[in-house]
Amino acid sequence: NKFPHRDPQSYLAMREGQLKAKQIQMTLMKGATFPDFDEKDVMGQQLSLSSYRGKVVLIDFWATWCVPCCAEIPNVVATFQKYHDQGFEVIGVSLDSDRKKLLDYTQKSQMTWQEYFDGKSVPGENKLASRYGIAHSGIPMDFLLDGNGKIIDMNFLGKALAQAVAMALSK
Repeated sequence: NKFPHRDPQSYLAMREGQLKAKQIQMTLMKGATFPDFDEKDVMGQQLSLSSYRGKVVLIDFWATWCVPCCAEIPNVVATFQKYHDQGFEVIGVSLDSDRKKLLDYTQKSQMTWQEYFDGKSVPGENKLASRYGIAHSGIPMDFLLDGNGKIIDMNFLGKALAQAVAMALSK
């Protein structure tokens, strides 16, 4: 048995969750409208995608324990600092399980945008990550949205984010 720590029902539930996540991800393609959410951010402030209408928004699913995520944070911060005054916003969705570690990291890294603490330590129990079909192993995952909430593109690395934001703001 490849999964001795799981009974067959748990394994089937996990596989069903993976299939459902894949189906959700297939709806989040270029040109599709990113589904809205209405939550409280890590500081207890209201956070909804609809409140950012008219802005170019990056929704960034990440975690402090994710090495590739942390490697991209300086690019996101630099892009935010350069284009924020022109209408660029970032919404972070952290899959961390330690709220204090998240807050310390975002402060140290100058991540001044709103963060959603999707703080569960068990994959599949994260509220927004589950809703959008994003697993722990699937981060970093980000979506760049236009002012109407439509997906421009996703999964930016390095300078590609700044280039895409500049192009989106020029339209």
